[in-house]
Amino acid sequence: MRRYLLLRREQLKLNSVRPILGAIKFFYRMTVPREWTTLRAMRLPKHRTVPLVLPPGKCWRLIQETRTLHLQTFFHTAYSCGLRQGDTRHLTPNDVLTDRMLLRIRTTKGLNERTVPLPVETLRALRRYWATHRNPQWLFPSRASLDEIASAAAPISERSVQRGLQQVVASLGWKIPGLCVHTLRHSYATAMLEEGVNLKVLQTYLGHKNLQATEVYLHLTRRGDEQARRIVESIMNGPPADALSPQEGRRERG
Repeated sequence: MRRYLLLRREQLKLNSVRPILGAIKFFYRMTVPREWTTLRAMRLPKHRTVPLVLPPGKCWRLIQETRTLHLQTFFHTAYSCGLRQGDTRHLTPNDVLTDRMLLRIRTTKGLNERTVPLPVETLRALRRYWATHRNPQWLFPSRASLDEIASAAAPISERSVQRGLQQVVASLGWKIPGLCVHTLRHSYATAMLEEGVNLKVLQTYLGHKNLQATEVYLHLTRRGDEQARRIVESIMNGPPADALSPQEGRRERG
């Protein structure tokens, strides 16, 4: 069994081997129980891929080049508030807290309700789009039947959003593998870190349960590293000349 797993590890990517090992462990633990110390001790290394990120200018260009109002507003909201696609699809008019300029996210991953800052321009975009349909239940109602969008009982479909993004990317002529709606969320997080937003604050905005999920964005920004290097240069090259004692100063000049 060990030889088999090593062979598969050479042939397949890590994420493809992981379910194979899990299935084998389940089989010999539950279906045909065997006490194999070696199999129980086998672990695959953790592997975290670095997410794709677009600079702010490119994100805004994508949004501006989206020709349909409902998708333009959708991408604008997802990017400017750092939302998952599911978070954005399930927004309701009651989730827009205009008195506090916050957006409430209720159907979030992990079922933990949170609020995120709502930029003024995003609020204006949401109001402009909602005025075209005035659906009392959804900010982004299903468009399966355009005649019934005002009374649609379901939100816009995931497929419609994905297909819309693909069309915009194709019209821009971008050849960027892996570009999807979630890329806007990754780009938001990275932009916030580069502008100095505290990591713990960003964690609450993104709705991450563990800080490790937020820390991945530290690998996507170099601004923090550049600032740290400037600090090192400014304070780690010895004391300034005026801080030396008179005797030390004479010795330095000598």
